[in-house]
Amino acid sequence: MEQPPQGSAASAESDSAPAIELDRFTARRERSDEGERLSVSLRLRTTMAEPIDGFVFVVARNDHVTPHVWAIWPAKANGLAITAGGHFHGATPGAGEPFSLTGRWERMDAVLPHQLGVPAYDTVVVYVVSAQGRILLSRPFRL
Repeated sequence: MEQPPQGSAASAESDSAPAIELDRFTARRERSDEGERLSVSLRLRTTMAEPIDGFVFVVARNDHVTPHVWAIWPAKANGLAITAGGHFHGATPGAGEPFSLTGRWERMDAVLPHQLGVPAYDTVVVYVVSAQGRILLSRPFRL
């Protein structure tokens, strides 16, 4: 009886279960003397036996207004991992928030600035990207 090639079971498991799990997403609008902001909190973990290293990006958007309104966290990723039109392209994964995920939940907190008088964000997309730039998770949330 022929045995399946090594690693095929692992790939079958990864096809049925996501490598990254996201839990307890919350987003709230806040006002201060400096302006407005959107505070996002979430938890991440891996389902894999080995830790996964990579980067997290949080993009807040409102595509229902002209011009479109968007922001990215971490702020250093602006112009590197996001286009001028506010779309994530992940060409520079090192611009994100670094992580090393295990089977334990890791909390991430992001603060995205919002200009006074500009329409509010209506969607947040969380991107989890490998160190090589491959998107491991892309999850939109309506606000």
